[in-house]
Amino acid sequence: MFAYSEATGIQMSYPQRMVSGIKSSPVLGDYTPDQALQKLLAGSNYTYQYADNDTVRLIEAPKELNTGEITLKPMTVVGTASGESPSLTTPSMADSKAKLNRVPGGTTVIDGKRIKEGAVLSVNDVFTNAPGVYVGNSTTGSTGGSRISIRGSDANSIISPIRGLKILRNGMPFTSANGAFDTETFNLYAIDHVEVYRGANALEYGGSNLGGAINLITPTGYTAEGMRVGMKWGTYDYVNPTFSVGKVFDNGFDVYGSFSYLSTDTTRDNNKQEQFYGHGNVGYRWNENHETRLYFDIQKHNFTGLDPLTKQQVKDNPQQNTQSLFGPNWAFPNDFPLYRVDLKHSIQMDNGDSFEVGAYYGYKKFNFQWIRATPEDIWQDTGFNWRHEINGDLLGLKNRVVWGGLMQWMFIDDKNFTTVNRQRGQLLNAERDEWLNVEGYLEDQLSLTDTFTLVAGLQLNYRKVDYERYEGFVASAARPSNQADQDFFVPNPKLGFTWQATEEAQLYGNLSRSSEPPPLADLANVFLKPSRDIQTASTVEIGTRGQTDRLKWDLAFYHAWVNNEYLIVSSPTDRSAFTATNADSTTLHTGVELGLESNLSLNLVTTGDELRLSGNYTWNNFRFDNDQNLGDNQIPGIPEHNARLEALYKHPSGFYIGPNAQIVSSNWVDFSNTLAAKPYALLGARAGWDDGKHWNLFIDARNLTNEHYAASVWVRGNAGGVDVPAFNPGGTRSVIGGVEYRF
Repeated sequence: MFAYSEATGIQMSYPQRMVSGIKSSPVLGDYTPDQALQKLLAGSNYTYQYADNDTVRLIEAPKELNTGEITLKPMTVVGTASGESPSLTTPSMADSKAKLNRVPGGTTVIDGKRIKEGAVLSVNDVFTNAPGVYVGNSTTGSTGGSRISIRGSDANSIISPIRGLKILRNGMPFTSANGAFDTETFNLYAIDHVEVYRGANALEYGGSNLGGAINLITPTGYTAEGMRVGMKWGTYDYVNPTFSVGKVFDNGFDVYGSFSYLSTDTTRDNNKQEQFYGHGNVGYRWNENHETRLYFDIQKHNFTGLDPLTKQQVKDNPQQNTQSLFGPNWAFPNDFPLYRVDLKHSIQMDNGDSFEVGAYYGYKKFNFQWIRATPEDIWQDTGFNWRHEINGDLLGLKNRVVWGGLMQWMFIDDKNFTTVNRQRGQLLNAERDEWLNVEGYLEDQLSLTDTFTLVAGLQLNYRKVDYERYEGFVASAARPSNQADQDFFVPNPKLGFTWQATEEAQLYGNLSRSSEPPPLADLANVFLKPSRDIQTASTVEIGTRGQTDRLKWDLAFYHAWVNNEYLIVSSPTDRSAFTATNADSTTLHTGVELGLESNLSLNLVTTGDELRLSGNYTWNNFRFDNDQNLGDNQIPGIPEHNARLEALYKHPSGFYIGPNAQIVSSNWVDFSNTLAAKPYALLGARAGWDDGKHWNLFIDARNLTNEHYAASVWVRGNAGGVDVPAFNPGGTRSVIGGVEYRF
């Protein structure tokens, strides 16, 4: 209805509950306003009346209604009336698809309904069907962190927190001011859909990272069912109750809330994990043009951080946990809570223009237990951002401008205590870190023709960090003073195009620059000589996407020249310790990202049944370029080849069943390329039934052949070909089933 009002200038009057849950097809072409509105309302059991020449009121259609038309001069109506999300603060999936289709680079929209077709155990289940996104789990379970990498971002650092990606939620920053994000805090149970921008393609949100950006879109009262109650059970004591509720009120308010609890022993010995996720949001629609939404989160994570195994141990028994570096059956108990609140206001203006402004505050308290020290870290994040979209003309051509900015602060209070009998002892030292991150960006999309659009933009980024060791300071060569600071400034330009070659196919390309400040986790990092430099990359990308009646595709090729790439090396004797340095030479990141999907009509068992074939393939070729020490070696941490395939039979009744497979190549452990995880192939299957109204049941079987493999690796400098403990085993055979009732 909003797209119709914007195109015609006619205001719509109706209760919000009237359009909640109603979906309509796009209306494209030359129609009178009446003709366009009749097409939008076709099959909805609603009609309309004119209150005056500029206002239309929606009403329920009587069984027989004979209304006359008011003849107005023809005008062009182009838009989509979507009942999925009338919210101004939270886009519908159709809105996200239209927005990402304008991006001159690789993008993906992930439907939350597809995620729920099976069990959601880790972030890997969210991105498994997204080309170009690599996820490596570290603890064979739901928590404890995962490595998420796109185009080689943060390829070899510690598993979590991750860098090299900008994480957003509903367009607001989730990545901290220091550039880090904890993958454990992904709420996998409050997702409507996900926007994935691969590479430096999220400029309209200020993103300029090598890997790109991920924008999580949460449900609202408009998009959620009235109530959902679910329960999942599985092997290894997997239990996962979920509950959510959504409602739209007549007074302009809508609410959504969800709660989930997960408990599992995982497929690794002595690896109990627990998660509590609570999320909610309350929106208020002041009028047709203004909406405010308040988001809040409460989370609690309890998990054990296990030691990696040797390659032989993974082969013999990936479930074992008896050869820890710190003694038999030792596991690291970790826990932290998260509290966060966001406030966002959106304004819809004339000509489809919009303005958004938001602010947030987050609090996390990390409690770890390590054999040499017991850290306690408090992270506080706060900031605000704004985004303005302007649709107009430039030199007589259609032009769209997006500009905005972000200011965020992060305060870290890092305390380290002794460990006595696996308990916290006396205070060793304490350090305070303060980060400031400022971003400003501008992107212009100029339509040179109806099918060809030129895109140009610039992002400016300033980041500063201040360190102070206020307890336990002892002057040394590494820390000559108890205080230090460092700052970075870099501009990131971009130039690209989109060309709608045919009605079904689009071509795109871009040249972009990305940057990332160095990971400075300690006061000593500021005093390093030579000092850590900022990582930058220049990337060229070309690709195509589109959809026909039988095939949907997404193909991108890119090549990046990375300067001063960060090489993160973990200690062979203390996994909590790692060092970071810049590469001596330019490193090269080359890749192919391919996603395919086809729905084939079978009419085999009954009329309307079909076979959905889907798959994605990613080629990651990340290497040094004539480095004086490492030559042309591959950069470790990310496998070169990664593919996912699935064939799912779907019956009109809502029943579905089919196998799936994941195929992954070998993965180097060290920069010297002397030790690598073996390649593997995992076979799975799932079946379920969703009646489209109330019931949803499924069963999800994984690793049916009980493959022994490493899901991720801890990167080393030079393993010397020796089988060292650097392999995080993946999950062994497991089965999870679930039932959900909606009303």
